[in-house]
Amino acid sequence: MAEPLPLTAHLYFDAETGEEERRSLTDGLAGLGLETYSATLGAFRGETLTWLVLVVLPLSGFLQNVGQILAQDACTALKRILGGALRRSPGEPPAPPRPLLLEDTRSATRILVEADLPVAAYQQLLELDLQSCTGRTLSYDRERNCWSGPGPRP
Repeated sequence: MAEPLPLTAHLYFDAETGEEERRSLTDGLAGLGLETYSATLGAFRGETLTWLVLVVLPLSGFLQNVGQILAQDACTALKRILGGALRRSPGEPPAPPRPLLLEDTRSATRILVEADLPVAAYQQLLELDLQSCTGRTLSYDRERNCWSGPGPRP
């Protein structure tokens, strides 16, 4: 029987992303069995990027693997890996917070991950049905304690 192909993740970093944050995310994803490929992007179509990191991957498969590999610690590990890429190093000048953006290659669902999400947000993320969110960008609604977002992208 043929070995399944490894999951791949394409990471697109904003030029302002620090080396420590890049390494933290790349190493964390590799530790979860993903092959990672990365690039640095400057202005996008003449506009400043509104996200710090864009990670494009088969998100459903990734979340299932994380749940199987890490079992009870999956939420904490996701928070450490994804949130770690968004932490600013001491001494860095203050800047407006920008999220990490996960994009599913199959459903085109995008997930905005902020640095200080509660563990419950990651638990819900592991259980999220991405096919029901096709083409939507979801963010965590702290008042309602759930992932939500507008309808499909144009």
